[in-house]
Amino acid sequence: MKKRIALICLALLCLVPKLMAQKIWTLKDCIAYGRKRSFRAEENTILNATYTADKKNIEALYLPQFNAVLNPSYTKTPGNYILQSGLGLEVNAILYSGSRKKNELQKADMIVAQSEYNIASAQNDIELQVLYAYTDALSKKEQFLVGVGFYQEALKLRQKLSEKKTLPVAAQIFFDAILEQDQHGIESLNLQYELALVKIKQLINLENSSFFDIEEIPPFTPAFTELTEAFPKAILADPAISSNQIQVSIATKNIAIAKSFLSPAISFQGSSFYAFNDPNNLSGVQHYLGLRVAIPILNVKGQNANIERAVIDFNYQKTQLENQKKTLFNTMVFILKELKNKETVYQNILIALDKTTLLLNETTKDLEAGDSTYEAYLISRNWNRQNALQAVVLKYETITQAKLLDFYTGTTL
Repeated sequence: MKKRIALICLALLCLVPKLMAQKIWTLKDCIAYGRKRSFRAEENTILNATYTADKKNIEALYLPQFNAVLNPSYTKTPGNYILQSGLGLEVNAILYSGSRKKNELQKADMIVAQSEYNIASAQNDIELQVLYAYTDALSKKEQFLVGVGFYQEALKLRQKLSEKKTLPVAAQIFFDAILEQDQHGIESLNLQYELALVKIKQLINLENSSFFDIEEIPPFTPAFTELTEAFPKAILADPAISSNQIQVSIATKNIAIAKSFLSPAISFQGSSFYAFNDPNNLSGVQHYLGLRVAIPILNVKGQNANIERAVIDFNYQKTQLENQKKTLFNTMVFILKELKNKETVYQNILIALDKTTLLLNETTKDLEAGDSTYEAYLISRNWNRQNALQAVVLKYETITQAKLLDFYTGTTL
């Protein structure tokens, strides 16, 4: 028996380093740290730099292009060989291309803005995973404490009966079996709690932290509990929907860009060359200035195909956005209904727990007075213990569901 008590004390001591930890982490702390250390968010941040570079590239295409040119040539004519060379500077600039430049630059801005929502989506994924892991850890911790409480009460009862010298050998074996079963349950829950803490640390990429423990979530009420107010908030808070809304705008720009290739394109061309070894005695500086007007004629079919494809993509993106909103609506309906269901079931289990606690207390008193059997005590104890553990599970499932509602409506967790 002393060995068992020592083991339980050891299990309790496993919590002491955490309670004495340099920093007790709240849910908000874990989420904030995890969002900053998200691998996907880090990768997307690096990738987003390419979109800014793409915009600079588009801007550069519409700037005057200056090139230094050297064009030696060798020509064979009847009875003669001619070597010609020229060195100079040429410039090309697009003066007019319909609305292509404007739309391409606006599209580039949209892509840059959209990339920020990709980072937010990656961070939201971490936030949601941390929420589930955090409440699971709290549930394991409280179940552990419930198990310890039942073990201690059984130990006290055994001690009382021993002092009254009303504990036969069969009863001693009975209590030994109960206490041993409790011990195994406590050790298992303690291990589960330790693993739950490890999972949180891995999710938030917390390294070099030998002491880590989490804090209980204080009582709270979800910010929005009606569908009419929760759904509009969820639309605004969902980075995936915001990203798809921009994608629809990008698809609109793609249509305008495709149509711009049917418009005439006007460009300026100029050059200044110094020619030498010219057989026609045209050596020296030569200048050229001109306008180039290009009007699509025989390639209209290809451009129309590009426009058609852009329109199809627009319809696809628009439909995808509408379906995403419908999915979010259904999700919000489910979350709200599930929250009410969890709250109802939790209240019911609390009522059942109160009743089985009273029954266990009465059975325990009767056993001490010799008016009850050990079998009756075991039945009422197991029933009460089962309800106590189930109450803990439902408590944190309800908290998780309420926090999930806050998550979807953009309320800080």
